[in-house]
Amino acid sequence: MKDFTEKYRIRIKIFIYFLLFMVIPYIVLILVVNRTIQDYAGLNAGGNMEETMQSIGNQVKASLEMYENSTMALYYSGCVDMLESGETDRQYIESTLAACSYPYKNIRAVFLKSGGEVYHDKANAYSTMPAIMELSEEMIAEQGGKSIWFAVESIYGKRGTRNYVLARTLNGRQQKDVGTLYYVLGESLISRAFDRLQMEGSLKYMIDSDGTTLYTPAEVPLDEDVKEALLDTRAYRGYFIAGEDVVAYSRMEDTGWIFVGSASKEALLESVIPLKIVLFVVSIAYCLLLLLIFYTFQHSLLKPISDLKYAMDRFARGDMETKMAPFGGELRSLSRHFNEMTEQIKELMDSNEKAIAEKNNFQIQALTAQLQPHFLYNALNTIKWTAVINKQENIQKLTEALVYILMNAVKGKGEDYTLEDELELIEQYAVIQKARFLNFVIEYEIQPETRDLKIFRFLLQPVVENSILHGFQRGMVQRGKIVIRAWLEEERLYVTVTDNGCGFDLEKWEKQKETGENHTNIGLRNIRQVIELEYGREYGMDMKSAYGDGTTVTYCLPVRKGRAGTDDDTSSDC
Repeated sequence: MKDFTEKYRIRIKIFIYFLLFMVIPYIVLILVVNRTIQDYAGLNAGGNMEETMQSIGNQVKASLEMYENSTMALYYSGCVDMLESGETDRQYIESTLAACSYPYKNIRAVFLKSGGEVYHDKANAYSTMPAIMELSEEMIAEQGGKSIWFAVESIYGKRGTRNYVLARTLNGRQQKDVGTLYYVLGESLISRAFDRLQMEGSLKYMIDSDGTTLYTPAEVPLDEDVKEALLDTRAYRGYFIAGEDVVAYSRMEDTGWIFVGSASKEALLESVIPLKIVLFVVSIAYCLLLLLIFYTFQHSLLKPISDLKYAMDRFARGDMETKMAPFGGELRSLSRHFNEMTEQIKELMDSNEKAIAEKNNFQIQALTAQLQPHFLYNALNTIKWTAVINKQENIQKLTEALVYILMNAVKGKGEDYTLEDELELIEQYAVIQKARFLNFVIEYEIQPETRDLKIFRFLLQPVVENSILHGFQRGMVQRGKIVIRAWLEEERLYVTVTDNGCGFDLEKWEKQKETGENHTNIGLRNIRQVIELEYGREYGMDMKSAYGDGTTVTYCLPVRKGRAGTDDDTSSDC
């Protein structure tokens, strides 16, 4: 089993990657596309139903306005003036009411109540209408002549018959509310508007502001949760998802009636079934194509690579007789090259012993080369102890400082070289320079927590050297002073070296070409390059200087924890 796993490991991994990056993403994509199609179909159907409900509402509203305008005939015929004066002619008024209803087949009856008298266009019709008039008189009077609509049942005395009543008060020239007019209209006022606009697979309803269903051709009542949602919303039109149904609505502002359309998602998605079939067929074809591609890929590429890896693993474990059987295809040269390589390795192993012997010789030569700086350190130590014996303290200090600097110079890059080490190096360097130029001092303002932070070797010393040699003009400037500060700010290490020397033209210095620069300028430019290479572009060195104002150099460095002295042994004993 282990041998089988090692031999086919690459092919198994590639197959897993194939599933992860080709098959599974495609399946996820198909599911997302299918979901998107369903959502789009639902949203599109919801938008269409919303427009349909609004169209139905507009048609009903147009019909209501037509009936409202017809009530003005009582003003044009003089009936309102007659009611206001009290000189009424019943026959004339009732004939006028009949004329108002005659052009409209949907008007079932017209009633006019004034001064305790009830006028109507059909004798003894709608015997229950006077009772309805009494119940609605106060509500109608509050409108001050504006038309209102409401639905009633049992005008004929039969339950289940829905009628719609248009009512308004009639105002005379001098007197308001001289009478109340009622139009009784049948259900066709609403049903015609619903029948003109068909929505296949959907249910249609009209409810009032109390949630009562005023009209529906559907046998299924409107869900109570849907009613509650419709009554809670203040929008005049829209659609939403309620369980497995898409519900669209449009509200009529004047009457408060709400026209509702409801359709199941399943019914709406029947229109996208052909698209789903196409998507399914394309998916099957794509999967078959992927399998064919994978089979071709693994046969022509993965198998040779897998066999090569298996042979190399056996050879690496010490089976020097491992050979690869030749195979065809574009990678047929792999087996030949592998067999040639194993032969060459055998030859190289024989010559390896000779190489080891030569390497030992090189190591001996390197150890011999190391004796030269040790000889120099021992010679300087001899001078130091001679100065001690002869009580030449200055020579002793100079020798010790020189030994410290030389040892730091020849050592490699110290992983634990810290700011404390660099400050000690500067202090030793100052000992040598003070022997030449006595008129300068160095002061330190160092936060304690910065001393153990790691920095690059010889990062500050060139700037101090520039201050002594150029800023103080090799001792010509009196009372020279160098201040070195170090602090932490925003998780960065900041170090400044400030002198009160003669300063220089910084802009001119920046424009100087590399050719012909002195040693100090080269050193300062190298510091910038070292900071960029060692720490990155977000860190660096900034200089400020002007003639007569001294020079300030500011370092911005990363905070790297270290431990002073772990890499640099400052002992001068060799």
